[in-house]
Amino acid sequence: MVNKKFLAKRAMNRIGLTAVGILIAILAGCSSDPEPLEISDVVEIDATVISVDAEDRKVVLRGPEGNQLAFSVGPEVRNLSQVEAGDTLRVSYYTGYVLSMSDPGDAGSDAEVAVARAAEGERPGAMIGVTMRATVEILSVAKDGESVSFRDPEGQLQSIQVRREDAQAFARKLSKGDLVDIRYSEAIAVSVEPAETGG
Repeated sequence: MVNKKFLAKRAMNRIGLTAVGILIAILAGCSSDPEPLEISDVVEIDATVISVDAEDRKVVLRGPEGNQLAFSVGPEVRNLSQVEAGDTLRVSYYTGYVLSMSDPGDAGSDAEVAVARAAEGERPGAMIGVTMRATVEILSVAKDGESVSFRDPEGQLQSIQVRREDAQAFARKLSKGDLVDIRYSEAIAVSVEPAETGG
């Protein structure tokens, strides 16, 4: 069973590193106030169920490149007996970033965790998501928007190169002392789809 308090504490411990990582990923991969910058991505991977031993809770999958993986399934996975050879296990991984201006006095950091799993009687499935928020203080921005220095929530000074054009446009509108609110969300969802039957 997923421990929400543990996940929230872990997420809070990562908030400083996450702020740095998000700025690097968005500004580096990535006056009037700039419009919020939003970037999101979803990656889906399908695996075929080769065999299921519901009693011993063991499953063998074949990945998209033909590799096989055998693993044990914990008791938190409900309704395993409904999974059959030929079914498709779909894993969806979502990441989303939002950079926006923060009002003075609104600086801070927090994290939220959401967990869901299939109800009794439904096909197996689960989702876990984390949203983290951190506010950083801008120290300097190059005129071309290709580099930004900032202070993270732990007070550490950071400097990054900005490579994304949309992120450079966002950075060019920033000034020393601006507070930028960073929201990072990631979620993973797992579902099982029945094998297609020939008609």
